Amino acid sequence: MCLYRYKAVVSYDGYSYQGFQAQIGEETIEGKLNEAFKNWLSYEVKVVGSGRTDKQVHALGQVIHFDLENEIEANGVKRALNSFLPVDIRILEVTRVSSSFHARFDAKKKEYRYRFSLRPDDVFSYRYAPYFKNLDYDLMLEASKAFLGTHNFKGFCSADIDPNKDLNKTIYEINLIKEDGFMVFSFIGNAFLKYQVRRMMGLLIEIGRHKESPDRITYVLEKQDPKLSHKVAPGYGLTLYKVWY
Repeated sequence: MCLYRYKAVVSYDGYSYQGFQAQIGEETIEGKLNEAFKNWLSYEVKVVGSGRTDKQVHALGQVIHFDLENEIEANGVKRALNSFLPVDIRILEVTRVSSSFHARFDAKKKEYRYRFSLRPDDVFSYRYAPYFKNLDYDLMLEASKAFLGTHNFKGFCSADIDPNKDLNKTIYEINLIKEDGFMVFSFIGNAFLKYQVRRMMGLLIEIGRHKESPDRITYVLEKQDPKLSHKVAPGYGLTLYKVWY
């Protein structure tokens, strides 16, 4: 059977979901995409994402690919999927691609952004930006430079990560962006491990609260023990912002 491959950019509010990856009995982004395809086409479609975001993590520019049995105009695919998806998951763009395209393996770099609220009583931001009192953002930015370059990030990933996985990742840029009522850390790298950005931010938060020394980052990188980074920042502050190919 001839299959037709499509690439799609997906945006979602992850606060009410147990992450991207489909899980039996749980509400997930992939699960909702699978349901949408089944309800639309009456057959199952395998969705492949650029990566798996964690519980409550959002996406502005998640990328997926999938194969359809019939060639359908790209905008028609977009309209159809959005009509079957919940309002907190939106298909932003669909394009026909070569059958060799792979959303995960062809990704060249990704940007994640972590947002902090500067307003403790803002009921409209609690799903997207945690508030921490008196964070020293300048110190956090200066300390974060220790993450730049290529490192083994075992100390900043999930303790149950596949031991055969390549734990060496490269971070190209780290920026601090000031928005109205928010401070945003941007991380651009070739790839990221499970919990990596959240563990990095967890330690940066402790540094920003003057409870840890900036030297702690280098120490954890050298020791390669995730127990040493200990803090994991809340998932709802994190957004997969963009994927480059």
